Amino acid sequence: MSKVPENGEEKASETSSPVAGEPAEAKAGPVRSGPSWKQIAVAAGGFAVTVAGTVVVTLVATHNSARMANAAAYAHGLLDGAKAARSGYDFDEDDDYFDDEDD
Repeated sequence: MSKVPENGEEKASETSSPVAGEPAEAKAGPVRSGPSWKQIAVAAGGFAVTVAGTVVVTLVATHNSARMANAAAYAHGLLDGAKAARSGYDFDEDDDYFDDEDD
């Protein structure tokens, strides 16, 4: 049932009015597909932190491995030098840097 207002126009029926609590479609903004820029920024930041953490862990592990490899090489060099000294190797014989002939 509809009422006739004083100016003579008929009021729209109640069935065509929007339901209370639902926003009107005319007021709704454009529909976006995909993530917002904030979600992209958070994901990019998380990715950057993960990459940085991976690089740091890899460098630490490589540094420790390199230190151990260098220590082992140094120890092997000392052992080789000691073995050569025991067998009578003259270390100054092959050293051309300290020769007196170049004076």
